[in-house]
Amino acid sequence: MNKNYKFEIHGVARNDQTWITNGTIYCDLNDSFDMAMRASFMQLTEGRAIYGKPGVGCQGPYNVLSVKIEQVKQ
Repeated sequence: MNKNYKFEIHGVARNDQTWITNGTIYCDLNDSFDMAMRASFMQLTEGRAIYGKPGVGCQGPYNVLSVKIEQVKQ
């Protein structure tokens, strides 16, 4: 059954650039990790992530440190 989930992913990239991505996805629980990772990668590659050192840029490789996925209460 599809539901709304919110995610927050923390990581670090080249040159110790920290980053955070977050958002909401609508999917089945079994697909939530894959969907969150895809959305996170899109944010990183489109420059829409939150960066620890703004203006420095964020080049891969991207190392994921933590993933949090929660169901949005309806």
